[in-house]
Amino acid sequence: MITREKYKPGDRLPSEMVLCERFSVSRNTLRAALNKLHVLGLTETRQGGGTYVKEVDSDVYLNFVMPALLTSNVNLLEAMEFRRGIEVEAARLAAENASDEDIKELQRYLEGCKENLESMMAFENANTNFHFAIAKASQSKMFMRMEAIIHQMISTVMQEYLSEQGADIDSTFYHEMVMRCIIEHKPDEAAYFMDRHMQFLVERVRRYITNEKLDENQEKER
Repeated sequence: MITREKYKPGDRLPSEMVLCERFSVSRNTLRAALNKLHVLGLTETRQGGGTYVKEVDSDVYLNFVMPALLTSNVNLLEAMEFRRGIEVEAARLAAENASDEDIKELQRYLEGCKENLESMMAFENANTNFHFAIAKASQSKMFMRMEAIIHQMISTVMQEYLSEQGADIDSTFYHEMVMRCIIEHKPDEAAYFMDRHMQFLVERVRRYITNEKLDENQEKER
């Protein structure tokens, strides 16, 4: 009824008694459902009593998918392929919308990537911040949220991957090219270099996973 806009943002839901009768459920069942609506961000309880429908934004929809994403087994390759699409469009929008402050932040994190190639944990942190800063510069709340979700999904397996790769994972060239395109406000060029960067990473992850599986099979044969 909320998603079909029978009840719109700002409307007060009927009393518990009315809703129990309407849906033929017990008060405990109804309260459990109301609690879930509150957790998902669809309703709020106001001082003085009553449950009201909230204005729905992108965060509400992401609240539906986050638990499933964060509790499922992570397939690093699939996650990176999905991330590729997010990153490319975020870079395009960042080149259109980045403020001077956004650019300063990007430059700071880019320097952090360069300075920490010998420490993969520090590099991963600076690299994550750099990509998140691009999503932030896009001025898209959806891209920012998805970037944060993807990071939570893959952070552990990504650290293992980076430790295996070592300094060979240096992405300085692509980072600098994306950065330059954002500074010069060239959306198509920023998207192109980000796509090349992500394609390179996806292929490296593919080879990493394939070799890992081969190693496991060799161990079984022994």
